Amino acid sequence: MGKRINYRKIAFGAYGPLCAHCGFGIPSVLEVAHIDCNRENNDPKNLIVLCPNCHKMHDLDLISTETILQMRDRPKIVKWSKRMKDAGKKAALTRKHSAAGRKAAATRKRNRDSNANESFLPIEVHG
Repeated sequence: MGKRINYRKIAFGAYGPLCAHCGFGIPSVLEVAHIDCNRENNDPKNLIVLCPNCHKMHDLDLISTETILQMRDRPKIVKWSKRMKDAGKKAALTRKHSAAGRKAAATRKRNRDSNANESFLPIEVHG
């Protein structure tokens, strides 16, 4: 029996811990596919890191090998301006809602405290 080769280590070393097709990036979930379906061929050019969904779609030929290879070999540059275009508006709205929530909680507490103080006022008895 020959020496076992860790093709996951080879693939992750060559391509990093991201699904080549969709960009999913939890390493413990990612799988490594052999492009030519030969598990003995562990050349990095024959390996590709995929999430389970993309791996299955590739196996069913719903994602072509050509597409998988193009996606694997393209430069991976994140354009944060596209991803964060409305983050400022969302953050401002979140801050506004948080402030309103804190104000409401303080008002409820103040009302509770004032009601509690009123219920323990001494009753004057005139006689």
